Amino acid sequence: MEESPERWKGGREKPYARNSERLLLDILNEGVLWAALGRPHEVMPFLRGKLLSNGFSMRTKREIEWILDQLERYYEYVAGIGKVDEKHLMAVKSFYRDIVAVISFEKA
Repeated sequence: MEESPERWKGGREKPYARNSERLLLDILNEGVLWAALGRPHEVMPFLRGKLLSNGFSMRTKREIEWILDQLERYYEYVAGIGKVDEKHLMAVKSFYRDIVAVISFEKA
């Protein structure tokens, strides 16, 4: 028997949500690696396309866009250094948490 989408509504997290969040963190980490290689803008079009065309409210889109603008500036900073340290990966996790918080607030 096929499960309907209505069955997934409610308090439990969707099974794909964890994988999507992990994928987002992987993409952000890859972006910092590209930045260290001198290509800080390599991942940004993909991130902007995926995160801003998801049917979120205008308020959420503005918040995500602001975070992505800050992330892009951070990638440029890392490009100027030319290497990735642990502190850079920790900063990327902060961007990740900010994005997830905004998206989670939208879904609440």
